[in-house]
Amino acid sequence: MPLCLNDVNAAVEINSGKGWQVLYPKHSLEVEPSSESLSLRLREDHSVLSEVPLTEELRTCDNLKASELGNFSLRAERWLEREQMSVALAAAQAELRKQRLKSNILKQHQKHTDAWRKRFVCLFVLAVFFLGCTVVLLRHLAPEFMGVFWVFGCSLIAFFMWTLDHRWLRPLFNLCGIYMTYFTVWSVFVVGVFGAYSYLKWNRCSEDTLVDVLVWWDFLPLCIIPFCLPAHAWFRHKKWAVKIYPDLLEEHARGQAVENSIVFHGRVLPGKQRPCVCSWPGKYESAWDAMVRSSETSAAVVFLPKGSELFGICDPIPAKEGLEGDCWCIPLYGEKKVWGCRWWTNWIENVDEAVKYGAKLQVYFFEDAIGKGKVKSFSALSRESLRRDALSKKSNFAFEASEVFRQAQDAGIENLCKGQRQDGSSQYQREKHRLFLSWLCPEDRQFLLDSDGLGNSQKAEVAWLERRGYPYEEVDVSPWLRM
Repeated sequence: MPLCLNDVNAAVEINSGKGWQVLYPKHSLEVEPSSESLSLRLREDHSVLSEVPLTEELRTCDNLKASELGNFSLRAERWLEREQMSVALAAAQAELRKQRLKSNILKQHQKHTDAWRKRFVCLFVLAVFFLGCTVVLLRHLAPEFMGVFWVFGCSLIAFFMWTLDHRWLRPLFNLCGIYMTYFTVWSVFVVGVFGAYSYLKWNRCSEDTLVDVLVWWDFLPLCIIPFCLPAHAWFRHKKWAVKIYPDLLEEHARGQAVENSIVFHGRVLPGKQRPCVCSWPGKYESAWDAMVRSSETSAAVVFLPKGSELFGICDPIPAKEGLEGDCWCIPLYGEKKVWGCRWWTNWIENVDEAVKYGAKLQVYFFEDAIGKGKVKSFSALSRESLRRDALSKKSNFAFEASEVFRQAQDAGIENLCKGQRQDGSSQYQREKHRLFLSWLCPEDRQFLLDSDGLGNSQKAEVAWLERRGYPYEEVDVSPWLRM
């Protein structure tokens, strides 16, 4: 019985009289010798199909290669070229975005570092001047306060040393070593304070014993340390702390770069019947990046990714809407989400502004999926969102532990390409999703199939447009994928 080897870098389906069977790359399948013909087609595109008569010569072969059967190889190669071009383009665009973000981070970091250095130099000069003046005045007017002033100054220095960034220690020491370093620094500080203080006192009162010259209230300034450290921890979480703490500069610079390069608050341009993008599928990130870089694009879409200033903020629902929930997350998702719902409040304002201008609202659907993926009504959003989340968790846990997925792994599903194309999916991810759909019960399978066409947030956006009675144009995202 001859074996058919899949030497194409994609999943194929073979029918030799037993029905269609899936064959993953670098794996073989037994061919029924009594069959008159052998049919092959791409798993992802059934239009790439070839039917080859099983001649006596082919029946006597021990190994058949998919690439050598009829014209299947030529048509499959064309499909693979398009797939690989999409993967390469997506990778190049992702690298470009990464480099652009990195460049913005460096610029922001340099900008804030320069400002911090100027402030530090000014404060240092003022501190030296103040300390010098204080020492001179104390020596002439109140020498008995020299000791307490010394302790006070050392306490402040120790406190500011504690607040500085100690990341430079990490390459030299492990975590235990860092704590030992802290302990050593504090020990030296305490011994230094006590020793220098004792010397000052002894020098002034050389005829008395050390016990006689020590005054316990001179050490009261040490109490500022335990009081200042909690204040320091509280202060570091404030927005303006970045102006004082140098180790916060990098994080602040990253946040500023994200705000300047990734965050999008919407840009609604005036003009009657001017097209305005009011809903865009987030998985087409590269195409969106190309669209918004055009200054002529009017868009109500809001994108507040993790790390942006407004990420995670929730807004209450106005009473006039007649909807239940503490914030917009409840009617949108059925539960509070970590990304919050401020984006939704801003989006509604942008859409209302576009309607006021008389703009033509546009909703972009997945590739070749115009009109699909809508929810029944705005009131059904939360219920359907919770159901999709539950099925997603089932995909990540129950399905991956199932016999169906284990058999697919044994059959070579891991050999499929995992490079993501412009819609954020790979051959491996799409095949896994197909298997997951076949594993589900018919009701859940049909629910997910009907949900495909719009992203989760898009479903809410389209449902809101219909709730408000705003007309919109349905547009396919495909043209933007070729730019």
